[in-house]
Amino acid sequence: MTVKEFNFQLALGTISFNTLRKIAEKSTSKDILTILSNNKDYYFRSCVARNPSTPIKVLTTLSKDKEADVRKWVASNPNTSIETLIKLSKDKEYEVKIQLAQNPNTPVDILITLSNNKGDNIRRYVAENSNTPKDTLAQLATDENNLVRTRVARNPSTPKKVLTTLSKDEEWNVRYSVARNKSTPKKVLTTLSKDEEWNVRYSVAKNSNTPKKVLTKLATDEIRYVRENAEKFLEIRSKGIKV
Repeated sequence: MTVKEFNFQLALGTISFNTLRKIAEKSTSKDILTILSNNKDYYFRSCVARNPSTPIKVLTTLSKDKEADVRKWVASNPNTSIETLIKLSKDKEYEVKIQLAQNPNTPVDILITLSNNKGDNIRRYVAENSNTPKDTLAQLATDENNLVRTRVARNPSTPKKVLTTLSKDEEWNVRYSVARNKSTPKKVLTTLSKDEEWNVRYSVAKNSNTPKKVLTKLATDEIRYVRENAEKFLEIRSKGIKV
């Protein structure tokens, strides 16, 4: 559909809601996206705001939208300029901050500030952001909320020393995440393979860094799911397949 045809059909109102939504979400036409960014219905502006093909200039304009739902998607967009992300960091809306915490392009200093936010979900997303500094991840590893610690344990950028400490966490879901992490030291995986929680042992069995000797031991585990996974990955390795 050309821009001229789109404008004509839009004016006539012959484009269905679902079709217009799909265009706003998936179109790569800068002209069409620019037109939709001015739509009276904020829902379509939101769709444009989360489209990675939306021009930077349009995203900058949408970052000032009166609707928080539009601004939050601008904060999540990988195409949003650093300058705009910095301005959005001053936005008072909780949802905007959550999206900023998840955006891998969010500047480090903003992530550090967000890591001290009172909102558990905001700290949780900072903890899993690939751009979060190692010192900040170490700080979040001591967070009182176990879901925040779980995300730190899952982050491949988390220092090995921190992962080692988290492998002894009282919450099994934190240890489970350490066992999943490809950055976890083999020595730690070996220890976790003896964890009292079968879910943790199951996770160790699926980790591509787990030593063959440990997998062989897990293949005799009392829990069927653990045994089956250990056997599966032993077979995969025997065929030289990388996972």
